[in-house]
Amino acid sequence: MFLELSGFPLVLLSLIAFVIIIGLIITIHEAGHFLLSKRAGILCHEFSIGMGPVIFHKQFKETKFCIRAIPIGGFVSMAGEDNTEELIKPGDEIGINLENDLVSEIILDEKRECQIRGKVVNIDIYGKNGEELYITLDTGIQSEYHPIKRNALFVFEHNKTLQITPYDRCFESKSILDRFLSIFAGPFMNFVLAVFIYIIVAFATGVPNYNDNTIGSVGDYMPATSLLQEGDKITKVGDTSISTWEEFSLELDKLYEKNITTIDLTIERDNETKNVTLDTIVYIVSIGLSNIQAEESMPEGISGLRVGNTAIRYQSSEGNLSNGDIINHIYATDYYTNEVIYNESIDNWSRLMEIFKSIDVANIQFGYYHLKGADLDLNDPDSFEYVSYENCKVIEPYTNEVLENQRLEKIQQKIGVSPNSHFDFFGCLGQAFVNFWDDFSLIFRTLKLLIAPSGVRQVGVNDLSGFVGIFSMIESYIGAGFLALMSFTALLSVNIGVMNLLPIPALDGGRLVFLLIELITRKKPSKKVENMINNIFFILLMILFVYITIHDIIRLF
Repeated sequence: MFLELSGFPLVLLSLIAFVIIIGLIITIHEAGHFLLSKRAGILCHEFSIGMGPVIFHKQFKETKFCIRAIPIGGFVSMAGEDNTEELIKPGDEIGINLENDLVSEIILDEKRECQIRGKVVNIDIYGKNGEELYITLDTGIQSEYHPIKRNALFVFEHNKTLQITPYDRCFESKSILDRFLSIFAGPFMNFVLAVFIYIIVAFATGVPNYNDNTIGSVGDYMPATSLLQEGDKITKVGDTSISTWEEFSLELDKLYEKNITTIDLTIERDNETKNVTLDTIVYIVSIGLSNIQAEESMPEGISGLRVGNTAIRYQSSEGNLSNGDIINHIYATDYYTNEVIYNESIDNWSRLMEIFKSIDVANIQFGYYHLKGADLDLNDPDSFEYVSYENCKVIEPYTNEVLENQRLEKIQQKIGVSPNSHFDFFGCLGQAFVNFWDDFSLIFRTLKLLIAPSGVRQVGVNDLSGFVGIFSMIESYIGAGFLALMSFTALLSVNIGVMNLLPIPALDGGRLVFLLIELITRKKPSKKVENMINNIFFILLMILFVYITIHDIIRLF
């Protein structure tokens, strides 16, 4: 049975959101190419959203607008990308239709009726040096010379048409600046879309008011959920008085640095002073281990750390280290020397945090009590079986290099409260650009992890996600709310913009590299060589796309 959200199947809702989000990002990207190409006077044969068979099309002036069956990409077909001169050569049998003594249609369908039919003697439908376009036909009686309209059509079988492309309407005839803008406009529009979305999100949520000590929101399933409320004023952390959120955060950081997991707060609520004590949520990011929503009580005779909802990537030989399991031993060895770093029993999160703060490149094994089944009693010792660390598959935490590259703290502690937010026009604008820059730089930092030399390679092609992975992420963001889904859309838009600017042939960035070569050498690269290189890399990218999709599907199931 599908999960349901307000009575609507989540999978179906996610599919609709996926199509809308990907469609919007692709449409904006291709619209950038299209608008700047038209501005430069380039003939655009087709503006297409999606790939594969056409399911809808509409001709508007010179351009055919299409929606295709597979919503994974799009394109703008610019004149000059395909050599239409090669469609006709001397000796071919063709037909023509005239309009005001000018050729308006060149008929390539042998069965189609036309005004004149004959064998091509010579033809120029390019007019590179501004010459008149013409065709000379041998009708069997005489040779006839006919001027050609600059917007004449090729007519193929099944009424398919293609406008001829005189040199002055081709991409290659334009200045380097016009060609650069036509190519760069696609990724640039993705960046514009992302900033626009982040402005909307910032205006809707406001910016944090760090000069106030009032709680703006309390998270679900967090330590503060049942103890604190929106509108409470935090006046003390332990014995230290505070009056702003900055002071509150500073005091929490001091406690977190000491690995303290129990926080004493004094609050004001409805003109009354209350004292509350909270145990923090601990999330060890380097291995994805946390005590979020972990059962507090322990089965009789068992001691250790209860595992909560976790993002851990690794499996023991007995199965997943999952919610409900109880860790009671840690064994750690140096990655390079295999020297034992830690080999000790453990029963509190403070000590585990202290250990992982000191670990960089290491191999970790846990001894733990494994819950035999998800529906068993968490407080019944018979519900567990023990897995010794010797039988636990080695876990390799993310290194400091990876975490710092992604700007992630190795250890996160939270109690689940956020400051009040308020509307500030310039503050919201600034926050939108900060969010954009974080997304923009994140992609380059991730690429660095993929390709830069490293002693320990922890991020590879298998960690990339394609459209199946994106669909899976959209499912989770829908549950987080509309604004979270919009922020994810902005991140995707930035991602697509940056990826298209990479200097890889077949992508926009590769085409910009050819323009740079032309600018430096003052000579246009061979069109045939450029097309060949682009085609080769397109095939390689499709192979990579299929590989990533297969891994997405494996992760999904």
